Amino acid sequence: MVVYTFRVSVEDPIDDDGADRLFEAGVDDGFLETGPSGHSVGFECEAEDFRTAMLAAIEKIEQVEAAGFEVLRMEPDEFVSAADIADRTGRTRQSISLLIRGERGPGGWPRPVAGNVRSPLWRWADVAAWFEGFDGSQQVDREETAFLAAVNEVLATRRALRPVDAVTRERLVGLVGRPFQHR
Repeated sequence: MVVYTFRVSVEDPIDDDGADRLFEAGVDDGFLETGPSGHSVGFECEAEDFRTAMLAAIEKIEQVEAAGFEVLRMEPDEFVSAADIADRTGRTRQSISLLIRGERGPGGWPRPVAGNVRSPLWRWADVAAWFEGFDGSQQVDREETAFLAAVNEVLATRRALRPVDAVTRERLVGLVGRPFQHR
């Protein structure tokens, strides 16, 4: 058995009433955090494999929502800044900047997927794969990164669909169930 740790980030602060609601919804094993940098419920799940742990994570998201909290994302967050990359890889920010600019390493740094020119963001899976090929310092679990990305995309899509009329929303949601067209 392996212990998997994950954190569910929520919109609102978790006060005593919120903690009681979480407990009543079945979240009796979470680590509650609330403060100026965000609010979250952390969990540890002992499971035989990653897939089993992630099914437990989905159940925890459902319990947190049943307690009346809006779930924003599951962490660790998929999008990372240069500072996040430095923290995750144990490198300095200057070292990461040099790698990004191609002034050190083999080049071919992944393209940013969000943010802006001054504050770009990358997908952690892309960065970890780059490091895996560069120096072997990071290992990429493709299933884990795909699951995390999918959960966060679903949560973001649900928030984005709120103001959309019901007919359009149903058509958009129907796209999810269609078979994938492979290239």
